[in-house]
Amino acid sequence: MIQTEKKLKLADCGSTWTKILDVESDSLEIITTRELVGRDLPPFDIATGHSAKKRCAKFKNELLALAEGALSLVDEEDFSIVDVGGRDIKFIRFKGRKVKKIDWNLACGATTGATIELLTDYYGIDPHLLKPVDTWINVTCGVFGMERVLESVSKGESPEKSVAEFIHGLVRNVFDFTQRPSEIYLSGGFCCNRCFIDSMARYSKVIPLGRTVLIEGLRGETAQLK
Repeated sequence: MIQTEKKLKLADCGSTWTKILDVESDSLEIITTRELVGRDLPPFDIATGHSAKKRCAKFKNELLALAEGALSLVDEEDFSIVDVGGRDIKFIRFKGRKVKKIDWNLACGATTGATIELLTDYYGIDPHLLKPVDTWINVTCGVFGMERVLESVSKGESPEKSVAEFIHGLVRNVFDFTQRPSEIYLSGGFCCNRCFIDSMARYSKVIPLGRTVLIEGLRGETAQLK
């Protein structure tokens, strides 16, 4: 019998989006986590994320995956990275390429991408076309923040401006959570959101690393599986 090399599958199964990497072909598939739940997929070889634990042979903590992914992509000795996901914010600061500080905010939906997706879907807004604004909405609570957007629109403000104000408020939360760095690397879906990046640039130099930083943090585990 001819033995074929095992095709390794890595995955970052987030709350709203799932990224799947075929290691052999280096091809990436991005699907909604809702779609993942409905698929009859074989277990991933290594995975991370909120929705991964029962869908993989080996699970890796998200903060560890973020840290190792950041170190594989960034050459600097001292730097900070923040991952703004659908449900939470993960923040790591490195000193001499060692973890100096690590934090994880799961407290409120206001600080995550899921709320933005709800608002843009509700108003039929293309998030890629949103322009940054000078003003912002306080979004310490996701529900109250959404209420502020709804109220603003009801008083005649455009949905685009109101949602951009919400994004600016989110940016201010992220900036404070990461302890106001002068430069920060960004991981996650907001790397594709120009309004978020341009709003963040008002406070800090932003270097987007894309949506697959956590998957890069899983690659080091694959040698022992081949």
